[in-house]
Amino acid sequence: MLTCMETKKVMSVFRFRVSDIYDVPLRGKVLRLKVVEGKPSLKSLKPGKRLRLFSPSGGERVISILDHAIMGGVQTQERLDATGEFDVVVRIEDTSVAGEPVEIGWTATDA
Repeated sequence: MLTCMETKKVMSVFRFRVSDIYDVPLRGKVLRLKVVEGKPSLKSLKPGKRLRLFSPSGGERVISILDHAIMGGVQTQERLDATGEFDVVVRIEDTSVAGEPVEIGWTATDA
């Protein structure tokens, strides 16, 4: 039987694919994330939370979410569930791994 903490950990498993990247002057970059596995909660994607990015070549990096992008309107759980997409703002420094820039096709999970 799973403990309460183990149950929460199992329920928070999700995986995204980076489907687009935009520059945000004076802020960083926006990563558009498309859900490919699991059902992430808005709480697990709030500013300050961390994501682990994986490159197709095997590199990885842990990044912090600075903010939610609101280009298409306010991010809500209902919108995330309906569209399966979520936009996060991250620091420019967090958008490369060993000199390899984050690109479409990278994956992200809860760190």
